[in-house]
Amino acid sequence: MSTAYIASLNYARNQIGLYFGIPVFIMSVIGEVLSIIVLLSLKTFRQSSCGFYLLNMSIFNLIRLCLSSVFVIMSISFEIDYSISIFFFCQLRNFVVTTCNMGSITCLGMAVIDQYFATCFRPRWQQWANKNIAYRVTLITTLFWILNGIFYVIFFNNISPASRATCVTSNYIFLQYHIYGYFIIYNNLLPLVTVIFGVMAFHNVRHLTHRTIPLVRRDLEKQLTVMVLVQTTIHVCTYLPFATISIVSALKANPSSVYLAEMNFINAVVYIISVYSNGCSFYTYVCVSQRFRRQFYHVLSKMHLVRCVENRIIPNQTDA
Repeated sequence: MSTAYIASLNYARNQIGLYFGIPVFIMSVIGEVLSIIVLLSLKTFRQSSCGFYLLNMSIFNLIRLCLSSVFVIMSISFEIDYSISIFFFCQLRNFVVTTCNMGSITCLGMAVIDQYFATCFRPRWQQWANKNIAYRVTLITTLFWILNGIFYVIFFNNISPASRATCVTSNYIFLQYHIYGYFIIYNNLLPLVTVIFGVMAFHNVRHLTHRTIPLVRRDLEKQLTVMVLVQTTIHVCTYLPFATISIVSALKANPSSVYLAEMNFINAVVYIISVYSNGCSFYTYVCVSQRFRRQFYHVLSKMHLVRCVENRIIPNQTDA
């Protein structure tokens, strides 16, 4: 009975990965690429410190999707376990996951805080929302998370029995840091704090007037505030199940085969949900901001499409 139950769970896991995981992954990659194109193409975002944070967040998300998530999705869908055959690859994937995930969360959090400062009524606080500070904060935090990721390469030295595409640590002290530091504080409490800043920024932006800042900038601040607030809320809601299951898996000692099959299945479901948290920024912006929809249409139709047409016409005229 247990053998048939385990086989059914493994089959369900593969089907979920095949029919839900792969489409979510493809849509996530497309979404982050489109976000990067829009944020790089428009001067409005290039000159904004919040736009700079959002651009770096999308870059971190895209790196994680292409260098980590794709292999986990393949493992879920087709039972291809690169981590078992090439163990260093598993450690390297942990480095990419922790560095890019925390870099993305940090950039999203700083974008929210940046919007709070940008919409404050005190000019002294508004000075903190500038690109020079954004450059320095992004550089310092990226270096910090790279150093943090190196510890995961060193201490994560075993294949996880609950998820064959990931590694676990045998060091008790680092395990406590992984559970309470990385998952609880970094991945959940910090985003919750940024949600609070987002609510305060949204309160500020509702009370902005023409006398406070110019109309064009006021509209931009409203757009960015709504975008980062909704994006942060979605991240908290989609990543929390994955963090909870990962903590449970890390704390369970000597699991049975049935328990491992159940955790493999649950891990697959919550991981696919967490992939969406790393690839939903573009779709979030499109849904919540009418201005972003116009900007996206302008970038594709009026800038890149026209440029492609001109590049095709010019050689034909030269030949003639």
